[in-house]
This record gives sequence, structure tokens and C-alpha cells, in this order.
Amino acid sequence: MSLYIKNRVSQSRVIAALALLLTLPLLTNVADAVPPRATVPNAAADAAVAQAVTCQPTYITRPQPTLPKGFTEHVLYSGCLNQPTAISFNGNKTRVFVAEKGGRIWNCDLSAPTCLLFADLSGEVCNDSDRGLLGLAVDPQNDGNVYVLYTTPPATGACSGNVLTHGQLSLLTGTGETKILPAAGSSNETWCFYYTSHSIGDLAFGTDNKTLYVSAGDGASFDQVDYGQLDKACGDGTNLPQGAFRSQGVSPYSDGVILRIANPGTTTQSIAMVANGLRNPFRFARVPSTDELYVGNVGWNTWESIDHVSVAGQNFGWPCYEGWNPSNNSAAAPQPDYQSTAYCGSVGGITAPFFAYAHQAYVTLEDRKGKSCGGKPSGGGPDQNGSVLSAIGFTDDTSTTYPVQFKNALYFGDLLRKCIWTMQPPDNTPQTFAKSLQGGPVDLKAGQNGDLFYVDLVTSTVRRITHK
Repeated sequence: MSLYIKNRVSQSRVIAALALLLTLPLLTNVADAVPPRATVPNAAADAAVAQAVTCQPTYITRPQPTLPKGFTEHVLYSGCLNQPTAISFNGNKTRVFVAEKGGRIWNCDLSAPTCLLFADLSGEVCNDSDRGLLGLAVDPQNDGNVYVLYTTPPATGACSGNVLTHGQLSLLTGTGETKILPAAGSSNETWCFYYTSHSIGDLAFGTDNKTLYVSAGDGASFDQVDYGQLDKACGDGTNLPQGAFRSQGVSPYSDGVILRIANPGTTTQSIAMVANGLRNPFRFARVPSTDELYVGNVGWNTWESIDHVSVAGQNFGWPCYEGWNPSNNSAAAPQPDYQSTAYCGSVGGITAPFFAYAHQAYVTLEDRKGKSCGGKPSGGGPDQNGSVLSAIGFTDDTSTTYPVQFKNALYFGDLLRKCIWTMQPPDNTPQTFAKSLQGGPVDLKAGQNGDLFYVDLVTSTVRRITHK
């Protein structure tokens, strides 16, 4: 199921989200020095200062979602954005940058409902189904540097349906676009995708404010078992397995992994793989005080998972393992459809999910008792409209109004269940935070005053949750 299709088409299409090395084989520790990147002029960036939009004034959501006592949701930007996908704040959190799926990036004022166009990459972005401009990160040391991650169009023909696409990590400034992975003019593609989902994902800076973490999906079919027998579009070899097994390092592409890029776009740039065996890590979040990551790994027919990346080189098992073993939540569950392919014998050393919820189960006991977060209005159960772990993020400790249990907390949302939950790692027991949302969250971030902000793709809005 695509993040852009709200109702269930078939259970097998519950997506690996929206819903992120060169051509070297994937290794636990890969380093690659690169020359400075060429800057590509961007006419839209040059003209951005002259283009602005006025949004509806901030207002309280009506009807309000169900929130803990004292919390209120506000709509910040409405009527001015088209399918926003990601947000990132400037250094002092007085402004927020907003990425649109189609390729535009807006610089929005948090004190007034106005946004300035920072750049327009519409001509470079493949905007189709779950493809598009999906990753965004403002340089913590320079508000004028904005990193983006997007799907590129096919070499020929329209960007629609199953066509050969790739991914692009770039730096945007007021003078244009610097292509980082792959570099401008490079013949080596970092990522390869043929289907309309499981493409590029998310961006986040490390604690040193210089290292970028980048995620990408496995590039495989989300409709059926794909071990490379369905197509040869990416040209990554004729020997099986390929397909979903790209996340296990059988391919020259960095599909189904999270990369760590030190000093991106400089002569000292280096690249390492920190996690593999991921189906569609559409969103991930860094712990505020460390470089540990919590990954929203969008599942297939049965599970949605949060994976905890605590050391470099962890393997989370896809496609041979997915979700929790029903008899032991500290172990990963074998994925029966892929286990039957006979290609899983060498896949071992698997890290189980930090947390997982089954499509046919409620996330919390509170959800179960209230038959909420998926169970209403028709009473068809928690997965009646599908399940997709579409957003994940942390709050920090800067809020002076949030109760302690909601500061330095992990939040995750499901676009199709229209809910947000929270927990306090290392405790992996969730509690329901927001239910009966108007649309669906696809990005969660701590922003001004330590409040939780989120992007609602369905209603094309950015929202803020405050506490009195």
C-alpha cells in the first residue's frame, strides 16, 4: 500500500513507506575519499527571495485530536503547501524549512504565517507514488546550507509506474545545488529503484553537526516476493539473489541500509554503512545526546518495527526476518515467504526490533480497550485501513512546559491508523499520545520551545503540539 493511498488495496501492498555508495559492495565499514563536488546553478534558488506564500493564520485544530491533559494541537501552515514531506529547523528554531514531495523547499517563519521559496527542484525530482523529495536536513552550523534527498527521474520517458530511478543526496545553498551522492557527472549510482516504493528515505545530522545519516529502502517489489527473479532493471548482476536481498549486501547499491557520511561533499568525505537488513527505513531519529538511531522500518503483511541502531554494522534481517518472534520479543521472527526461497541460509547475526506491532493487533492496551487507533469507525479491527509506521522522532529537554515523561521521549506515528504514540527508551512500552488525527504524520521533530512538530501529508499542513 502506498502512503498516498489511504484505503487498503490489498494487504500485500502495505508499504515500506511513503512513508531512504557509490558502486562499492556493502561492507561493515566502508570509507571513500572524494574530491570537491561541482555546484550546479539553480535558477529557482536564485529567484527564491522574490517568491513567497502566505498561509492561513495559526489556529487550533477543530475537532482536536485526543491528547493527554494540557496538550493542544495547532495548525501552523495551511492552504499554502502541496504535499509536505519533511521539516528541519534553523539553528535558533525561529524558522522551519519544509520540503514538498514535488521538489520545492520553503523557509517558513514561526512568528508569522509566511514562507519564502528557498529552492525548487521540481525539474529534477521523480514525483510519483512514494517517490519524491523525502529527506531534508538544515546544517546545524549554517542555516544557509540545506541537505536534501530525493528520487531522480528515469533517463527517458515519464516518471510513472515501474521505471528505473535512482537517488540523489545534495547540498542546496543560495547559489545552487551541489550533488554529493552521486557526485555531479559520476557514472556510479549510489541507489537503484525500479518499483514505486522502497526508494530513498530520511536525513539526520550526528552529534558532531558534521556527519549525515542517510536511509534508503531495498528497491524491491512490495507486491510479491522479490529475490531478483522479477526484473533486471538495476543491472546489478544475473546471479540470484537480488531484489529484497540487496539489503543483505549482495548488490553494489546501498539499498535497504543506513549510511553514515562524514564531512559530506568535502575532500575528507568518508562513507560507512551502519545498518543493513532494512525493508523501508522511510524515517529514523537520532537520540538527542548520542548518535544512536531509532529507525521506523515499514513492514510488509504482518509487522511494523522500530529498530535500534546502537553500534555500526547491525543487521536487522530483512528479507529473511521481520518483526518479533511471537514466543520471544527479544528475537526476530523468520519471514516465511522469503525463508521459502532457500536464500536465507547465510543470513545470521540478526538484531531483533526494539519494538514491533502486528497489523492485526493494537499498539497499546489503551488502544485495545477503546478500539481506537485503527478500530473505528467501522469496527473492522486495528488494521482495517492498513498500517504504516510513517513518522518517528524525539523531543529534547528544552521544553519548560512539557511534563517530564514527554521530554526526551521517542514518538512514532502511523499515517493509516491516524495516531501518534510515545515511549521512553530504553523502556519500549508505548503509550498513546495522539489519536483521531485529521490526516497522517510523515515527519516528527522537536522544534521551538521543545514542542513536538509534525508534517501531515494528507491535509498538506504542518502542526505543533503545545502544553499549557
